[in-house]
Amino acid sequence: MKKEKNILEQTGNRNPFVVPDGYFENFATNIDNSIFEQPKLTKRIFMPWMYLAAMFVGIFLIGNLIYYVHFQKTNDVNEFSDLYEMYVTSQIDQSVMYDYYVSDDLKDLE
Repeated sequence: MKKEKNILEQTGNRNPFVVPDGYFENFATNIDNSIFEQPKLTKRIFMPWMYLAAMFVGIFLIGNLIYYVHFQKTNDVNEFSDLYEMYVTSQIDQSVMYDYYVSDDLKDLE
């Protein structure tokens, strides 16, 4: 206990911190000058717009992916069947096709 009281008596009530002379008189002008001296960086200004543009590009790419997966595949199947039909008809002679259609018609009539 005696040591604690002794330490308090040694330090006393004096303030160890010192403020420079004229600090508070020029405080407002110093703050104003430091704010106006800092240039605005174009990176800070355009960064939110770049984020917004990146978001729209991402939405566009995802939309195209979904469109291709769901809608374009059905068109590809239809195109494939049309191409297959064209291939088959190009490989068959015209007289064979006439015989095929005539023979089917005769069976239906009987």
